[in-house]
Amino acid sequence: MTSGGPSAGRGRGASSRRRAKTLSVEILDVEGLEVTVTRKAVKNMYLRIKPPDGRVEITAPKRLSRASIARFVHSRREWIEATRRNVIESDSRSPLKQPWSDERKREAKRILNERISQMLLYWVPIVGKVPTNISLRRMSTRWGSCTPATGRIRINLELAFLPEAYLEYVLVHELTHLWERGHGEGFQRRMTSYLPEWKRLRRELNQMV
Repeated sequence: MTSGGPSAGRGRGASSRRRAKTLSVEILDVEGLEVTVTRKAVKNMYLRIKPPDGRVEITAPKRLSRASIARFVHSRREWIEATRRNVIESDSRSPLKQPWSDERKREAKRILNERISQMLLYWVPIVGKVPTNISLRRMSTRWGSCTPATGRIRINLELAFLPEAYLEYVLVHELTHLWERGHGEGFQRRMTSYLPEWKRLRRELNQMV
């Protein structure tokens, strides 16, 4: 996530994408949604929602058809719209850099306390670990963190204003660290058994930073 920091695999992928040369750029209209498509020598598609206006950008392989891109956008439309709303409403270059008032902090804590309480009822029996404490705070580089030795979990307040699926991913990620300290095979195996789509959620969440 940047919950616990980026994995080595993701770091290499991001680095290779930065090095890939731009081959072409075009604007596609997908069901009334303007999508900027940048074609590069990459193997996969990458979707980003860019502040401050919620611009939709896709990096796509050179030979991928427009129809395939349109189908991908259609399949992710609900997430795109939810993320665009959050980006636009934040009126900020990044969800992690928006000015916070005391009122906003109180509202974020209220939302998170309510959601986390419900999620723990479901996930603690599945994961088989109970955190000793969950604290809510603003964090500039992480969505969450965990200290396995003490059982303490920290959750970024920003998650209160993002779709609940991301909070759930971060919470399960940190609960899993109560079993597995690092992000190795054991951690990944557990995460896949708990949340089969956890890698997609991680990727989408980190694209908002």
